[in-house]
Amino acid sequence: MRKLITLLLLTGLFSCNTSNKKQSDQKTITIEDRVLYPKTSLSPLFDSLRPATQTFTIKGDRDTLLVGQNGTTLTILKNTFVNSQGQPAKTVSVNLVEVSAIADIIKANLQTTSGDKILQTGGMFFIDAKENNKSLAVAEGKSIYVEVKSNNKDPQMKIFGGKFDDNGKIDWTTTDNLENNLIPIPLNLLNFKSGWECFLSDKQIKSITKPEFENTYIATREFEQRASVLNFASCEQYKDLSQHLLDIYTSNISKPLFISDSLVADYLLKNYKSQIDTVKKFAFDETGWTTYFYQAFTYFAKERLTNTINFDKLGITEKTTTEELISKGYSASDADKFIAFFKTRKQIVKSKETEKQTSRLASYSFSINKLGWVNVDRFIDDTNTEPSTFLVQIKSKDTLDFISVSLVIPGYSVAVFSIHNDGNLYSFTKKKDGYRTLPVGQDAIIVAFSYKDNKPYFGKQKIKIPKDGKIDVSLIASDEKAIKQDINKLTE
Repeated sequence: MRKLITLLLLTGLFSCNTSNKKQSDQKTITIEDRVLYPKTSLSPLFDSLRPATQTFTIKGDRDTLLVGQNGTTLTILKNTFVNSQGQPAKTVSVNLVEVSAIADIIKANLQTTSGDKILQTGGMFFIDAKENNKSLAVAEGKSIYVEVKSNNKDPQMKIFGGKFDDNGKIDWTTTDNLENNLIPIPLNLLNFKSGWECFLSDKQIKSITKPEFENTYIATREFEQRASVLNFASCEQYKDLSQHLLDIYTSNISKPLFISDSLVADYLLKNYKSQIDTVKKFAFDETGWTTYFYQAFTYFAKERLTNTINFDKLGITEKTTTEELISKGYSASDADKFIAFFKTRKQIVKSKETEKQTSRLASYSFSINKLGWVNVDRFIDDTNTEPSTFLVQIKSKDTLDFISVSLVIPGYSVAVFSIHNDGNLYSFTKKKDGYRTLPVGQDAIIVAFSYKDNKPYFGKQKIKIPKDGKIDVSLIASDEKAIKQDINKLTE
């Protein structure tokens, strides 16, 4: 009897220890609340101007593809989101805010700076996820796969995350690089004959749309963008230039795309060196166009785009799971990426089938593992900037306690807040340890906002950025509707 009691006590003790071990092994995650917009003196005004928040409800245990109103695509695989106890979320509310146009940046009261450095944006968005109104996190080892539409790809773009400082100003820091792999789509959905006056011949189009080029870099939106340049190289004065360049791409089809881009740029430099002048301003002559070809393909090479993901060779179908790919020897991260890109491809194909003409050929592809503000950016090219000490003088017949002044440069996709003011004089460059440079001579807009006694104030002035001097901007009482209309007109 004594032995039985002892055994029961030991069994109970082991059971308690196991239970305690399970509890201690459970990983608690600290999840910070993501701030969409901080509360400031101007919140009553900007809350009525800002781009709409789009809300999606998804099942956490299912693969999901979300498409924003401006074309931002989010591929979210099952069990991507977890709660603070590390448990997979079941029903998830995803909030998305897209800030694509320069007018949206103004209306959202955001800026494009990283510390003291100016950024050029390719598009920004905010993403948040909650379950039962409690913040979720992206699970360790998981990512959300993103595509942001763009008119073209800038090879210097990177991914930045944004956080607000104590003054309510957002600051961006680098978090990751863009995706270099390509997503192939059916050749019959691509338009290789875009341009004006000069076009690739029907024979040339037929040669690159053969079945053998399916699932290669020819069958991508990125090559469609290159074809738009090749069309100009088909003009009569260039004789067989477009064919020579096409031959480089087709004969190097097994190599990464950036290798072929480099070979094309090298061919142009070797055979047309006397007609390439990278210093001279563009002109509609042979030198102007040849230089354009050379710079375009040099630019493409810098994108460092590699190879297509061949979903047929991977054996991926609608029913393929991450687990199946892992069982074939792929890593969990690669398996997730392949599945996510396959689902993204489905959306691309759907969009291509419904679009009569593609106005935006390119997209920025990347993955994120943190929620909040995300921005596709590059640092402004310092060779295009120079010291500028001009000041903005704000004038108003009313006494205003708080004023926000921004310099917006639409051609650069730049918006910066003033960083110094002395009374009613505001500067975008002046700081204790020197001056930040600006693209002097570029078209820009000064916008100013204030809010007092339930009344919004707005001021605007189109300018060419000067080296120095003073620019007057009148801040006048208005209403939210009129301000929104004014901003849209300013940036048309």
